Amino acid sequence: MPHGQSNAYTPKVALPHPFLQFTDDDDASDASSDVTELEEYDFPDHFFERDGRLFHSHGSLPYPLPVDGPEQARLNNLHRILRDTVEFHYLGPVTEVLSDVRNRQKRVLDLCTGTGRWPMDMARLFPRAKIYGVDIVPIATRRPLPHVQFEIHDITERFRWNNGAMDFIHARNIDLAVTDYPELLREVARLLRPGGLFFSGEIGRYIDFAHGSSFDLARQAPHARSFFQVVNRSLELRHLVPIADRIPSFIQQSHQFTVPTIQTFHIPIGDWHLNPVMKRVGKMYLAALKDFAESLKPMLREAEMTQHAIDTLVSGFIEDIEHVPGLVGVYHTAWARKV
Repeated sequence: MPHGQSNAYTPKVALPHPFLQFTDDDDASDASSDVTELEEYDFPDHFFERDGRLFHSHGSLPYPLPVDGPEQARLNNLHRILRDTVEFHYLGPVTEVLSDVRNRQKRVLDLCTGTGRWPMDMARLFPRAKIYGVDIVPIATRRPLPHVQFEIHDITERFRWNNGAMDFIHARNIDLAVTDYPELLREVARLLRPGGLFFSGEIGRYIDFAHGSSFDLARQAPHARSFFQVVNRSLELRHLVPIADRIPSFIQQSHQFTVPTIQTFHIPIGDWHLNPVMKRVGKMYLAALKDFAESLKPMLREAEMTQHAIDTLVSGFIEDIEHVPGLVGVYHTAWARKV
């Protein structure tokens, strides 16, 4: 894809042709003429099959996971898990940032939008805002709400919008797509208006025990601990280092934002939690982690692990997360406003 170019994709059967809603973008985009509708016959070009799974076809990008039906189901499950964990669709002064102003539509950009669940949910909460979701593959719903637009874009490249075009930029679970987060933050800062809001949310690539627990992970859940150690070594071969807990410092070091507000949430793994909502979340997250392990198998094979070693690693991981109570994932969040 040429630098700064995006493809908007919309359903042929459900919407008029052509479906190009750029009237509100004339003052926001410096590349409106480069935005084209993705045709039905273009879709296969964005995927390739390996080991019985479907992957993105953008060979230079480091993202290691499949993008097929099972992985999309995992992403949808993860959306519900994080919504219920933080108890809403967003953190920070989103209502203030997206409040109506005269003669200007507020704009929201969701990075690595995946199946597009978050933009669609936000569009129902903020029907006057224009909400964009970008990803490297067209797996978001093909029947978006009128003020939601999905585009194909590599977030490591410059975006098509002018400086100060966005009011809110949302970056959730993007760490497997970005090798240089400070560089991404420079582009985020360019896109945001003064006072605009940036949100980051990343699940750490490790597990822990819940607050107040005196258990030792190396003794109580050694296979789960080893699983993430091996996975992180394989990801580092793609220059994807763990950054979940480092993003607040990246924000501060950019000198483009206010001091970030930091919140950390524990996501239970399994049904051990006493709270009924979190018990349900824990069951969902256990299933999501099993799917995550399955989705990582092609990458581990690519890292020259034998099938036996992979199966042993994954089965041990699943054994621990199914049977060791008190395990949690850690969701790191930070938000800050553009100065």
